[in-house]
Amino acid sequence: MKLAPLLLLFSLLASCTSVRDWRELETEPMSLGQVWNGFTQIAMARNGWRVDESVTDRGNGFWQSRWKKREMERNFPIRNRLKMEILLDDGSREKGWWIRYVIEQEKCNDLRRHSNPQEDDWSPDGQDTEGEAILGERLVRRLAPKSVQMPRRPGGSRDRWSQRR
Repeated sequence: MKLAPLLLLFSLLASCTSVRDWRELETEPMSLGQVWNGFTQIAMARNGWRVDESVTDRGNGFWQSRWKKREMERNFPIRNRLKMEILLDDGSREKGWWIRYVIEQEKCNDLRRHSNPQEDDWSPDGQDTEGEAILGERLVRRLAPKSVQMPRRPGGSRDRWSQRR
């Protein structure tokens, strides 16, 4: 008799959590410091993310940005936050490192509070998949450039930029 209410409670609690679809990238063989610096330079210089020093921990391989706010259609405020983890147990300097990252997104649905939303006014709104794709392309060029395939151009040897000259 007590099992049914517990199962219902656990299923409701599980549905309230946010599920993240992490993007993963394997770096080329390099030091952990080069991976960390490469990521932070791409994230901070190119994309304008600011580090949240209160939760970022280089020793454990965890980086998190502060919330970045903007407005969507119909003046709904939205905010994004970038998180990155280096999987320290799965990599090494000789083999390369696995990193995973996600851009979380939250939205304020109450237009009465759109000019100055409080922390309780925000609700999860999935992920910024377009921002993740753009960030991923930049990270691949920086941390795993040998995995990038150059597109083949028609014209063969007549193309002056061809690798076969």
